[in-house]
Amino acid sequence: MKCFIAILILTGYNVLPYREYYWDLRTDTKNTMVSDAMRRDRFRQILKYIHCADNAQPDNTVKVWKIRPFMDELKIKFINNWIPEENLDFDESMIKYYGRHSSKQFTRDKPIRFGYKMWCLNSPSGYLINLDMYQGKNPRGNENYEKQFGKCIAPLVSMTDEFPEPIKLLLFKFYFDNLFSGFDVLYYLKQKGYQGTGTIRENRIPKSCPLSDKRTFSKNNRRGTFESSIG
Repeated sequence: MKCFIAILILTGYNVLPYREYYWDLRTDTKNTMVSDAMRRDRFRQILKYIHCADNAQPDNTVKVWKIRPFMDELKIKFINNWIPEENLDFDESMIKYYGRHSSKQFTRDKPIRFGYKMWCLNSPSGYLINLDMYQGKNPRGNENYEKQFGKCIAPLVSMTDEFPEPIKLLLFKFYFDNLFSGFDVLYYLKQKGYQGTGTIRENRIPKSCPLSDKRTFSKNNRRGTFESSIG
């Protein structure tokens, strides 16, 4: 099984038009790392019969129900093997996919425009601590968090709830971009003993907040300058 999974990983970045080409006799397609490790028919057999969920009991409320048990196991392993660090990043990540699936997303002006969108919590070294797949309406989503903070940042708040109890007491600093920033979530993180830093969209700034106008600020200051407001 380790060999089978290794082949899946290798074929993810060494891409050929058809999977069978890795066992092809032509020198421009054959991959000896694959063909010498496992026979083609054996690989096909495992691929046909391996499942992460019971196909006889589908959960139609979850678009990715076939791999949800596997994702849940990964989440547990990621957190259990994580060495906590102070600074953490929360952002979206695209997994390239051109096939047909109801969860496939299209994002304009992105390096990967078609694929699956994942909410990811990472350490500065790039270690993936936790993840959640965007499915439109999240059947496992916390409706209270979504109403209070918004659907994009709600997964981060839920991920902090999934930290083991001793880790929850650590003083984390979260960083995110303007898709996730908002005063409500920043205030919530502060109440939990955490810090949050991120750019913010102008339409999310309360009128009572004494920050300079975006155009005026950009005109009078160099790139990298920031303005703070305490109150």
